[in-house]
Amino acid sequence: MNKKLTTQAPQIAFQTDDTPISLQFDDIYFSTHNGLAESRYVFLEGNQLEQRWQQHAQPHFVVAESGFGTGLNFFTCTQLFRRFRQQYPKHILKRLYFISFEKYPLSPEQLQQAHKAFPEFAALSQRLQQHYPFNLKGCYRLHFDETALDLWFGDIHENLPLLGDNMLQKIDAWFLDGFAPSKNPQMWSQSLYDAMYRYSKSNATFATFTAASAVRIGLQQAGFEVTKRKGFAHKREMLCGYKPDGATVTGAAVKAPWYYAQSAVSDTNSVQDIAIVGGGVASLFTALSCLKRGLKVTLYCEDEQVAMNASGNKQGAVYPQLSDDDLRNSRFYAYAFAYALQQLQDLAQQGIEFESGWQGVAICAYNCKVKQKLAHIIEQQWGSDLLHFCDQTELSRLSGIELHCDGVFIPKGGWLAPQQLVQNGFEQLQKCGLTIRFKQSIISLQAETNHWRLFNDQKVQFEHQVVILANGHQITQFDQTAQLPLYPVRGQVSQIPTGEKLKNLKAVLCYDGYLTPVDQAQQSHCIGASHLRNSADRTFSAAEQQQNADKLRQNLAGCDWLTEIKTDDNLARIGVRCSTRERIPMMGCAPNFAQTANVYHNLFNLRRRRQPIATAPYHPNLYLLAALGSRGLTSAPLLAEALVCQILGEPIPLGEDILQALSPNRTWIRKLLKGTPLT
Repeated sequence: MNKKLTTQAPQIAFQTDDTPISLQFDDIYFSTHNGLAESRYVFLEGNQLEQRWQQHAQPHFVVAESGFGTGLNFFTCTQLFRRFRQQYPKHILKRLYFISFEKYPLSPEQLQQAHKAFPEFAALSQRLQQHYPFNLKGCYRLHFDETALDLWFGDIHENLPLLGDNMLQKIDAWFLDGFAPSKNPQMWSQSLYDAMYRYSKSNATFATFTAASAVRIGLQQAGFEVTKRKGFAHKREMLCGYKPDGATVTGAAVKAPWYYAQSAVSDTNSVQDIAIVGGGVASLFTALSCLKRGLKVTLYCEDEQVAMNASGNKQGAVYPQLSDDDLRNSRFYAYAFAYALQQLQDLAQQGIEFESGWQGVAICAYNCKVKQKLAHIIEQQWGSDLLHFCDQTELSRLSGIELHCDGVFIPKGGWLAPQQLVQNGFEQLQKCGLTIRFKQSIISLQAETNHWRLFNDQKVQFEHQVVILANGHQITQFDQTAQLPLYPVRGQVSQIPTGEKLKNLKAVLCYDGYLTPVDQAQQSHCIGASHLRNSADRTFSAAEQQQNADKLRQNLAGCDWLTEIKTDDNLARIGVRCSTRERIPMMGCAPNFAQTANVYHNLFNLRRRRQPIATAPYHPNLYLLAALGSRGLTSAPLLAEALVCQILGEPIPLGEDILQALSPNRTWIRKLLKGTPLT
């Protein structure tokens, strides 16, 4: 990706009727005659969507668009799809994915003004503005009931390749809607048309307002059949066309077969029945994504109730884990943070109760080393809507409490009560069809031809088509996952009573630990957490209790409210997290270690000689979500959504580079690519 993380602001002006005009490209965002009618005529009718949806034979349909602009095409397409779903409620087609690329995204305020011209889309507009992404390049998924919008901010020539191997020959229709080719020739390129062709299914269609000969020739050279039809309003002609059935696709081979995200869906097999092993936050959001798609889901929890391990803390912070030395990991957490905020707000609006506070997260520069690290993060220019530097005075004001250091503030961060979220969330999901089997300790798995057998500690067996392992540090207890480089991390979180000064804390404080604002129901705060690698012991430790308090006093020394920090009540909660050295979770197919070591033993030479390489060996229909560490509240929602999309063969809301970084076989593959054998 381009080194600059943030997007470029558009230069626009508004006419008296609120129609936006691009000053950069000297072009309009939509027709001044009737933008709504133009969108419907050019893109919906040009791609024959109504007719094609009626004939569609899959549960989802994918539209891709060059140029999100004001979102008008998205609104009209979503409206049409909702009408289709109302007319054909029993049709197999249930979900619409709309993937849109925008180099110069409008601000929420600009969108609000532009949308005044289309009051019929007020509800869609309000939700778009409510969950509008950060000013940061990359992919953001926003949900509009049966429609999912994947907004890719940044240059389409940088972002389109990031759809990666997963989206080869998966797109059903294209809306080519950038500014006119004469005004914006950089976008209308042969590389764009060639990429469109690779990502298009057979018989996929496209439509565009332009009839420029360069565009027509470029699309034909890529392999599309191109025709002209009457243009909208005063325009004489426009282009539309399709990808011929059975056409060969140059360059459509999988580029990284060792990381290929394999689906459980095939031409002869659909997914209906899923088992999830685990009872924490990862399992909650995985079950939620499954149930939204109408799947039958059974959860196996070893305890008598959910959220009894790492997801059972009284308070947990929600904010992205940003690094000064790993932009890829930091970008993942930024996208995950944006998605988590959307999902958590939706759950709260659905009546799932959990204590929370969203007045920001303050990261304290408590010593010179941390101050230098935070300075490097600020230099990366993440955008002020995600984070900004604060001096001591400003950081104290935003935190609501005296601080003696500068720092970084994340305005949309906050805290919530994980145990409440998970327990109340699962209670709601049970009303939506989720089956939970409590006190079922699954200890082994056995693959059969079309399903898996799960055995509990009493040797009782259960059968399911697809299995997702989301049981934290215990995930390596199975033969199929024993070789994964994961380890347990014990953490003790101390719960302390509030005080006269301490109760004024508004933001989560992060130092070499964290301190949460007061939980009004409990009149308490949480401080922590200890970090003992390779320990699954859950016995209370008086030493760790004292260490939690000492760390806070040492890092933020000199603040008068520190005298109110008292841990001598010995109130604490111990959980065991699952972690990996790479500081990023694992998500995807469960890799087969023995077969990987055998099939890929010569991977280094095969790749160097550019010889054919087989797709990485996996355990069919066995998936995992692991190593969320101490950032599960932030990362679990996006990871769960991405995993379920992978299982069902639907668009994954992550760029290929991040998806590969999350791959469960990544450690083994890195060794093999260097010529180091697996042992």
